[in-house]
Amino acid sequence: MKSTGVFKIGVAVVALAVSSASLATVLVVRANGPSAKIYPPGKALPESAKIQLQQGDSLMLLNTKGARTLRGPGTFAVAAGSGDIAAAANRRARFSAMRSGEVRLNPSPWNVDITQSGKVCVADASTLTLWRPLADDAIKLTIRGNGGEQTIDWPAGKDTISWPTGLAVASGAEYQLTQPDSGDMARVTFVTIASPPADKIGTAQSLIANECTNQLDVLVEGSSVD
Repeated sequence: MKSTGVFKIGVAVVALAVSSASLATVLVVRANGPSAKIYPPGKALPESAKIQLQQGDSLMLLNTKGARTLRGPGTFAVAAGSGDIAAAANRRARFSAMRSGEVRLNPSPWNVDITQSGKVCVADASTLTLWRPLADDAIKLTIRGNGGEQTIDWPAGKDTISWPTGLAVASGAEYQLTQPDSGDMARVTFVTIASPPADKIGTAQSLIANECTNQLDVLVEGSSVD
């Protein structure tokens, strides 16, 4: 009988966890100001929640529809409101300005931006892709790390290229990405994600937990609120 009671308690805990997960459809992805300790990046919130922000607070939330920024002071509903339309319009205007300046946007958070240093989360090393924001000219890229080195020729007009098959991707290892002609260099440390999430919220949680901030920026900035 005791074991049955324990089993029932366990089922109740699991049910509660599932219920909480189903309600926690909004994720804090950026936080600044006095309330950042209360709402740190990675904190999940239910759509029904309300947030009290102080003067100087700035909070960016991500849900399945996209990202929105709340600025204090004030009390805000977590569920998307009319203010999101203006935020989305501002984001689209910024992207249009960037495009007019011929600065490409990274199309995927899983691409390795060769101009950015930091941790890089890898979902599938066999399909790892390098990306560059300026693709007009052909360049050489030398990659050193994990006891190996390889130089690849990157053709003009291509903003992506596959990671060289002759250089293994090791989790926790640092790699130096150097463009010999320009002297530009970035250092990245790979973090392998064993079971990459299939949804946007889960992906953001993994990127935050593993401190892959550059990829989180790509995921967030690439989101738009309808």
